[in-house]
Amino acid sequence: MHSLLRHRRLVVRFAALYGAGLAAFFVAWTLSYHFLPEGIMRGRTGAALLAGDEAADTFLLEFVRILVINAVVAVLLVFIPNRLLIVGRLPLGYWPPLVWAVMYGVTIGTNSFSIAEAGRLAPSLTVFGRSGLYEIAAYCLLAAATHGISLSRSPNIWTMRAEPVVPRPSLRDGVHWAGLAAAAVLLAAACAWEAYRIMARV
Repeated sequence: MHSLLRHRRLVVRFAALYGAGLAAFFVAWTLSYHFLPEGIMRGRTGAALLAGDEAADTFLLEFVRILVINAVVAVLLVFIPNRLLIVGRLPLGYWPPLVWAVMYGVTIGTNSFSIAEAGRLAPSLTVFGRSGLYEIAAYCLLAAATHGISLSRSPNIWTMRAEPVVPRPSLRDGVHWAGLAAAAVLLAAACAWEAYRIMARV
């Protein structure tokens, strides 16, 4: 798996990371749907606190709010960690999208959205009609497109010891710019779809 996540081709890195995220998502969704109480995570995540529990007055305002939150999260928790550190054999920014995939699975399985649905959703492929998996795909694509820019390397997550990567990776050469642009477009489209769905419910 590590070889796929570090593959020289962007599409392979992305497919491996997103595939792992989807697997984690469906496991978390299934378990939370059957074993966790409804609404257990509502209002308890950073994104939920930022988004609030009320929709904006217009689609455009809702879209901008969702996009800004997601863009800031992508930069702070994917791009910057990838720039800072490789942990073991993988860039640090690879891990947040996997964590978000699990959290999204629990959110759907327990109906913990800030603006609640009519009820929790049983596991099914209809989830691909929602925006969440495409937002996660955008994060995975961003991580895969910036996997070669880390400045330091640490043997594991538990140590504070890190050594500089030599030669120092440059952003110009280390970033897959077409992949980065595609991630931005995908994220914007997913946020627009999420805003549309929210406004349709209010």
